[in-house]
Amino acid sequence: MSRKVAPVPGKVGVIIANTGTPAAPTPKAVKKYLAQFLMDPRICPMPRPVWWMLLHTVILRKRAKASAEKYCAIWTAAGSPMAVAYGALERGLADYYAERGLPVEVRAAMSYGAPSLKQAVRELKEAGCERLVALPMYPQSALSTTSSVADGLARAVRRARWKGAVDFIDDYSENPVYVRAIAASIRNAGFSEERGDRLLFSYHSIPLKDIEAGDTYELQTGATSLAVAGELGLDRRSWTISYQSRFDKGRTWLSPFTRPTLVRLAQAAEPGSRLFVVCPNFAVDCLETLYDVPNELEPIYRAALAGELVDADEEPGALENTGKRAAHCDAHLEAHRDIAKTVRMKRASEDFRRGAHRQLEADEPFVYVPCLNKSKAHLKVLASVLAPYVGDEGV
Repeated sequence: MSRKVAPVPGKVGVIIANTGTPAAPTPKAVKKYLAQFLMDPRICPMPRPVWWMLLHTVILRKRAKASAEKYCAIWTAAGSPMAVAYGALERGLADYYAERGLPVEVRAAMSYGAPSLKQAVRELKEAGCERLVALPMYPQSALSTTSSVADGLARAVRRARWKGAVDFIDDYSENPVYVRAIAASIRNAGFSEERGDRLLFSYHSIPLKDIEAGDTYELQTGATSLAVAGELGLDRRSWTISYQSRFDKGRTWLSPFTRPTLVRLAQAAEPGSRLFVVCPNFAVDCLETLYDVPNELEPIYRAALAGELVDADEEPGALENTGKRAAHCDAHLEAHRDIAKTVRMKRASEDFRRGAHRQLEADEPFVYVPCLNKSKAHLKVLASVLAPYVGDEGV
């Protein structure tokens, strides 16, 4: 696939892509989604024949039910939060280009599940597009995410017998509009260094073998954090970086992990201080943020802040976590999970998008900063990233 080809006359097809989501919060739908997701060569942790057998005889039987319970906790009346957000972003970008008189068609697509990359390419071809621009919605690229989209796009292009040019945007980790949007979302959430607030950038972890294979993800997460901290004018002592959502325990993963980092930050916290947690590599809120942050990360911080002993020395592997107690914490952590749940009940669903943050409680020690989601700020970010590829000279 070509990259950064100068815009040419004719209609342009834009694809915004992400990992995907189950069609429903049921064990059957989740099992179907996970079977496709976990068999991706860039995801499976061992030789495919061995992995297929283990996946279908052991893992999916446990994970489908446990994951379905988590999806039920975050599902909305309109459907999957990720699907809802991407549908809104697709429409928002389409309206933006229509208002500017640019011949651009936009489609949202997923690496796994629906709408598929194959469907998006086919529809854009039928719409008369002469060139494709693919934007994987991972600000920091990784072999397991961005490259997976590239693999799927290449297959879709071949099957559609696409003859035009294809531009592929690797990352936008230091795009100034993106950096300013993340910084603004942190400020809008109530962050104030003057009152002693601290900031934790929590990114999805990746296997170290990918870094050894040339993955620059770690460098990009560092660059994004430095840029956002610089935009906020933060002292280096007021922010740090960690990694969450380790997939399995069979491989070594990029650390420091978020759970032990939360314990360390809680133990070092000044009385009355607040910790703000932001996940800049998630374009929209999903299971890893809407469920894991309030149900598994916030209770750990609250318990450690209360001086209780918390067993969170390492990030649990998602495959080994059947939902009973992901952090292997003591039973008293349930009380802090209940407290966190009570706080969450005060938040309306729109609180999980930039620009609709609630008024913070005076004694609230842990604050999650929502992803950019379907906000106007996010649309500005995407328009900025796509501008050189679609002839949008006004950005």
